[in-house]
Amino acid sequence: MEIAELKQKELLILQKDHLQALKEFLESAEAREERMSKSFGVHVTCMDERDRFAVDATGEPNGAVELFASPGGCFTQDRDAVNGAKKFMEIYGKDIEKAKKDGKEIVIYLMPHTCFADNCAGCAAFNSDEEAEYQHFSDLADELKKIPELADANIHTDMYDTDTHEVVPFHGHVHDEVHTKAADYLQSEKGIATNAEVDEWDRFHAGYRIYVGSRPLAWTPRRNVAYHLHDEMDAEELLEGIALAIKIIKTHSHANLEEHPMVIQIDHVFGKTSVIDLDDDALINRMNESKLLKDAGIEIAKDDVLIVRTETDPETWEGQVTSAE
Repeated sequence: MEIAELKQKELLILQKDHLQALKEFLESAEAREERMSKSFGVHVTCMDERDRFAVDATGEPNGAVELFASPGGCFTQDRDAVNGAKKFMEIYGKDIEKAKKDGKEIVIYLMPHTCFADNCAGCAAFNSDEEAEYQHFSDLADELKKIPELADANIHTDMYDTDTHEVVPFHGHVHDEVHTKAADYLQSEKGIATNAEVDEWDRFHAGYRIYVGSRPLAWTPRRNVAYHLHDEMDAEELLEGIALAIKIIKTHSHANLEEHPMVIQIDHVFGKTSVIDLDDDALINRMNESKLLKDAGIEIAKDDVLIVRTETDPETWEGQVTSAE
C-alpha cells in the first residue's frame, strides 16, 4: 500500500476511535455528572501509551477528572517538586478556586507507573527506577499540600502496574477498595498481559501515535496506541516530549510502522489556538534538531509521519479534524 493510502487509512482509524470514545463518554454521562457535581479531580500520569487505563484504575467515571500527562508525569522536566507544584497551580489554579467556592472536594491522583513483573518494562523517563519515582511523587505530594488552596485536598499517591492494571499505594496513602474493584474490571474487560511472547505487544510499547492536547481520551479509547502530552507543558519541554515519544516509537515500540505510519495529533479546545505554533515542515525540522533523536541516529521525513490537527469541545468531547498531511 502506498504511503498516501496508509495515511488515509490511519486518518479513518483515528476518526473511528473518536466515535468510539464519544460513545463511551455518552454511556458514562450520568455517573460522570454526579461525580463532577461533588468534586474537581486531576489525574497525573506519564505520557506512556500503556497508561491509557491508569485513569480508569482510580474508579472515577469516564471523563470525570482532568488528565495531565508528560514524560514521567512530571509538571516540569527539571523534576523539582517545588517548581512542579507551582506549575500545577498555573494550570489548574482557577479551576480549583472555582470548585472550592462551589463547595466541591479537590481530588488529585499522582500515579506514576511501572511493570512489577518485568522492571525493564517500567517508566523510560525514570529509567525504570521505581525508587526515584516514589521519591519524586512523594515530594510533589508534600509540596502540593503546602499550597493553601490544597491543604484539605484528597491527594492519592499510587503506583500503576501497566501489566495488571493494579494500583499500589505509597507515601502514606491508604489503598482504596474502589481501586481493587476498578483493577478487577480492567483485567476482566480490557485484558491483561502475560509472559507469553504473543502478548508482548501488551506488556511492552506498541504505540505509534502522539497526542498533544488536554482531552486525549476523547480520541484514544484503546490502550497501547497513543502517547499523551498535555499542551500546557512549557513549549520546549513539550517539543522534547514529542521527540522522546518518536524515539520510543522508533526504537522500542512493537508497532508495525509499515502498516501504521507514525501519527502526531495536535489538538486544541474550541476557541483557542494550538500551543505548537509551527507548520508541519517546521515541526518536522524541529524534531530533527532534537538531541534525543540525533543521538539515537533518527531522522524523520514527511513520508514517515501523518500530522493531524484537530479541535475538541472540552465539555462534550465532540471534535473534528481541521487538517491532515
